[in-house]
Formats: sequence, structure tokens, C-alpha cells
Amino acid sequence: MTDGPLLNQYLAVIDEDHLDLDLDLDDGNGTAELTRGQFHDVVLRGQVAYRFPRDENSRRQLPARAELLDALGNSPLPVAVPSLLSRAAVSEPLGRCHIALGRLPGEALDDPQIADDPAADALVSSLARLLDRLRELGACDAIRDAVPLADPRRWERFAEDVSAVLFPLMSGAGRDRAETQLNRVLAFDPAGDALVHGDLGGGNLLWAAIDAGPRLTGILDWDEAQIGNQADDLASIAVTVGWPLAVRIDANRHDGDTPSIPAAQAIAATFALQQALPAALSGDAASLADGLATYTDPASIKG
Repeated sequence: MTDGPLLNQYLAVIDEDHLDLDLDLDDGNGTAELTRGQFHDVVLRGQVAYRFPRDENSRRQLPARAELLDALGNSPLPVAVPSLLSRAAVSEPLGRCHIALGRLPGEALDDPQIADDPAADALVSSLARLLDRLRELGACDAIRDAVPLADPRRWERFAEDVSAVLFPLMSGAGRDRAETQLNRVLAFDPAGDALVHGDLGGGNLLWAAIDAGPRLTGILDWDEAQIGNQADDLASIAVTVGWPLAVRIDANRHDGDTPSIPAAQAIAATFALQQALPAALSGDAASLADGLATYTDPASIKG
């Protein structure tokens, strides 16, 4: 199904549900836009974002995601998170199951790897303050009730699955590279006591431009949240803003030391494999090919 018919299908569901919902932020008119992610489709209309799970696993997890957004909305954060407007359809079958969220102000940075000192200082300060608050929220009972604990065997299970599912699709050099990356990440403990977003980078970080530099205004997509090790979030930040700024962010939080950087570097090196594995399991050929691009073309493999 192309995006046009799929968007119309979702809009029909949304309009039908409007008989029971009171969403003043969405007048039901104007242009609607469909954004497709790996696990969710999002319909943007007015000031409302409707999140539709794309697979059964994401559908089953949606009620817990709604609970987390409720808990985050009642927890003081230095930035905004999407407000939960309705969960009336959260128990519907795939294709109808969705939640309605308030859209956030701000935009993703066009060039997040900032070199200008004042702008870089503002970015470092914003993200260090955010990570500090997420660490504190890891002790909040309402948050801990809404998210799982990190699997202590996460990297072991991941390595086993990559070996079984992805290794047969790789070149010999690609397998060697992947084995090196997996051995590195296996040295780090995924457990921790912080609230971890799970994909704290790219378009999930929203910013506003001010004279002092970019100001972090909001964070999207809390679907992968858990209680765990903040090296996960630092890795996503580093891939977005660059490692020099990530080192500064971590040093800002640890009195000049950077204890999370080695773990973050090992985790970031597995991001392509983390994309490819669920894509292979779900049959998403485009995401699989993108994730395995440097593991299947011998000319692009580097040791």
C-alpha cells in the first residue's frame, strides 16, 4: 500500500474516533501528513500526532508507552514531552490501534555538529542537564512502574541473534567487522539506574534558535525507554552532535572525567546492526539493506 491510501485509511479511523473524543487541538481540517517509522506510522494533523503501531509487538507495548508519557508529563523535565491527549483506541486491533499526542514546538537541528563556541556551549549545557535529570528520574516510582529494566543479558542475546540472523547475509570481511564490534560491546553492562530514552538523537531532539545558541525544547519517541545505562543515550547523542561535543557533555557531568565514552563508542558501533536485525525479522528489506550496507560490500569494509 502506498502512503496515500494508507494515510486515507488512518484518517478514516481518526475521524470515526472523533465521535467520542474531544481534541480541540485538531479541528479535523487542513492538510494531514503521514510519517513512516520502523515500528510506528504517525499521522500529523493540526496540533495532534496520531501514532499507529506497524506490528503486533509494538501494538502490545502501546499501553505501557501511554503510561510512561503520563508519568513523564507529571515529572519535572527541563524539556517538553508529547502530552497524551487520548488513549481511547489503545486496545483496538492493528490498523486501528493508536494514541493521540500533542505536537511539540521546535525543529531538529539542520547541522547538529556545531563548531561555534557559544552555540556549542548552549548545546552541551542543555544535553548535560537533560542527562542529569533522566538519571534522577530513574529513581522515581511512577517512572520505574512504566518502563522495563534493561536486560542484563541484552548484549549477549543481541550477539547471538546477529550471528544467527545477519551473519549469513554478510561478506567474510563484514562478519569479521561485526564480530569485533560485538566483542567490544559485550564488555559493557547494560544495567543501570537511570531512565534511558533509547534513541536520544536525530529528529527525536527538538530545538529552538535563540541568541545564546540552540535551546533544547522537546523530546519525541519514548518507545525504547527503560531503566538502564546512560551510555546508550550518550551514544545516540554522539552520533547526532559528534564525538567532540559528546565528550564535553560527559565531562560536564563527571567533573572532567568521561567514564561513559568508551561504552558509548562501543554501543554506537553497533547501531547499523541494531537497525538491520529487527528489519530482517520483520521483512523490512529497505532498512535491512541500509543497515547491512557496510557489511556486505567488501570495498566499504574497514577493519
